[in-house]
Amino acid sequence: MERCKGRLARWVHVRRAADTAHEIGENMPANSGGVLVCTLGTTWAVVPEVLALVAPDVLDLYGHHPKRAEICAEVERRRLVRPNEVWIATTRGTEDSVTKLAECWALLSDPPPLRIWKVAAGDLTTPEECATIRELIFRLVAHATEKVGPERTVLSLAGGRKTMSADMQWAGTWFGCAACVHVLDAGGRLPEELRNPTPERFAGPLSAELAAHLFPVFLGPFAPSDLLYASAQAWPRISAVDFPLDGRAERSGKTWQVVDWEPGKSSLVECLLEREQRKAEVFAGHIQRLLAEEARPNWYGLYRLPLLQIETLRKTPLGPQHRDWLRALPKAELHCHLGGVLDLPAQREVARALWDSLTRAERERAKQAVPWLHELPWPEDWWQRLRRLANRSEAAAAILVHMSEEELEARLFVPTEPRLALRNASERGGFRAYELPGELSGSALLQREAAIEEYARQTLRRLARDGVVYCELRASPQKYLRGEGSRFVRLFAEAVRKAESGLLHQPRLRLLFVLDRRHGHGASEPSDTIRRLAEVAQDFKGFAVGFDVAGDEASAPNFDALCRALEPAFAACLPVTIHAGEGEPPENIWQAVYRLHAERVGHGLTLDARPDLARRLRDRGIAIELCPTSNVEVVGFYDPEEPHTEGYPEYPLRSYFRSLQLDVVICTDNPGISRTDLASEYVRAARMAGGLSLWETLSLVRAAFEHAFTSAEERAELLRQADVEVVRNVAALLGSGG
Repeated sequence: MERCKGRLARWVHVRRAADTAHEIGENMPANSGGVLVCTLGTTWAVVPEVLALVAPDVLDLYGHHPKRAEICAEVERRRLVRPNEVWIATTRGTEDSVTKLAECWALLSDPPPLRIWKVAAGDLTTPEECATIRELIFRLVAHATEKVGPERTVLSLAGGRKTMSADMQWAGTWFGCAACVHVLDAGGRLPEELRNPTPERFAGPLSAELAAHLFPVFLGPFAPSDLLYASAQAWPRISAVDFPLDGRAERSGKTWQVVDWEPGKSSLVECLLEREQRKAEVFAGHIQRLLAEEARPNWYGLYRLPLLQIETLRKTPLGPQHRDWLRALPKAELHCHLGGVLDLPAQREVARALWDSLTRAERERAKQAVPWLHELPWPEDWWQRLRRLANRSEAAAAILVHMSEEELEARLFVPTEPRLALRNASERGGFRAYELPGELSGSALLQREAAIEEYARQTLRRLARDGVVYCELRASPQKYLRGEGSRFVRLFAEAVRKAESGLLHQPRLRLLFVLDRRHGHGASEPSDTIRRLAEVAQDFKGFAVGFDVAGDEASAPNFDALCRALEPAFAACLPVTIHAGEGEPPENIWQAVYRLHAERVGHGLTLDARPDLARRLRDRGIAIELCPTSNVEVVGFYDPEEPHTEGYPEYPLRSYFRSLQLDVVICTDNPGISRTDLASEYVRAARMAGGLSLWETLSLVRAAFEHAFTSAEERAELLRQADVEVVRNVAALLGSGG
């Protein structure tokens, strides 16, 4: 056993060269075609019979076959590729077959190189002789699948003893292959021309009468055994290089070669059998290695995938081509603001619902309240004017209803372009420039009850379209319905339940109540607001699930006041997340965690400067909510696909996720304001982090569910349900070629 283990190493493309050895596939372009592996006995014609199926351009043996179209269709359906090499295992005593096969090969037009390995065994009448040819067959299949891949390897089950065919099929189930092929007698006695053919007869198309006697059968494809890909310290991967095919060149021609081969002391078959006998130990070691290499565990169902698929997920980088697949994945959204969740088309739908509820007089007053409606540009203080209006919601609806999306884009987004590091762009309004496109959403519309139902409907549709199955929306109820926060929460909860009934896939929507740190500055008002909201949370338990402290950090860094304000939330045992470190010093993150008891940190972009604090967050399982597009727009980070970000800092996701091993969740922040969605945020996060594999991405998706502010029972239910869907979506992705 130890001897076998010592010969198991990582698969590498290495071949030993020596005077008495010949390199496999010498001078052949790598992966330009496939390999056909055959066995040979006294009936040499079985080799051209199989070759003609996968390389009709070389040998169109079935050109006149009555079922030629069906045969070609089957080969095409199985995607069998033309072999660039043909490898044969044979025994002593087949010299006549080898000679005739070589003569036939010489008559073909541009045939693939023919390599024949011959063992000293004769009639295979002893277990030892059977073991020797079995070892050769397994090595040929191992080398072929390593060289061109299982999907480009075809195995022939015709030729030689039945034990050789059985061994060939057995090897195919270990190493995988595109197909195992056999050519049978279609019935009746074979004509003499087929039983004892001449090389000339099998160098071109058979007559329709002769071809009709041959009936090809395809088995497979076969996937490689998981035991080949399982690896651990005690069970490193099997390497074909440790089981060579070197031998003494017996004779050769222009397109063919015969090698005398001896197995040596090592046995590939014995090593495989040992793995089979101890597969539980092998798989356990492999999973242990995977977990040791990962920053955090992944979905449980993924560990039950074939190990080759796991390797594919671990090696495949996430890219834009995966955006639709990401949208289909079940996801949790933990950092998204109610006022910034809707894009312009959805805002206009809400505005239309509100507008339709107004009387003619109310509509006229609304239009008169914004006399600059069709001006370009709008007054610089338009948003301040709008906020001062008593009929703010009606005026916002007038703007959204009477302007096209293009006109709105020109007035809301163009003035803030480029949307990069806006926090420091004082000449363009600083942080206000980031928030500007949201001035016609959120509290601008939600001062009237008529907007609430459509707002809830559009929000749920947005989440469902993005594949979000659980979402914590951050809202300031005290800013809606002219300060009637409790009434707003009740009406919004009812609207959510009503909207859910009209959706096939119903996202679970929850609320986090927001304390804006920019208001109050330590006065009694914030504490009173939190106290009232904590009471509301108790009344709507399960719907209102926690608190958030938001707003520009630089404008109100008074943590003593914030701590006092949050006392009612602490008393109600409600979880808290804090916006901290969004371009501000890491001490703000320390304050959020140690003084405000944050269980998640919004943004937390400056943790790299405090690795000791980062380690503490890791040890306590406190998640960092990263919002890539928002982080670029507000703080400014380098994005390799956006040249204007050149010179900005590297995004910290890579160090957070891999080096510091923090729990990171990917979020959108304000998808309507940032013109993004959650799937796009994962793609951008991968790009800005220098690359994320599909496996790492799936781990990040899981982390969001794990850190939801919901009950342990609901969290476990969400994870169980999502696990099934994730595995189903992964299987669909890999089945389509990734």
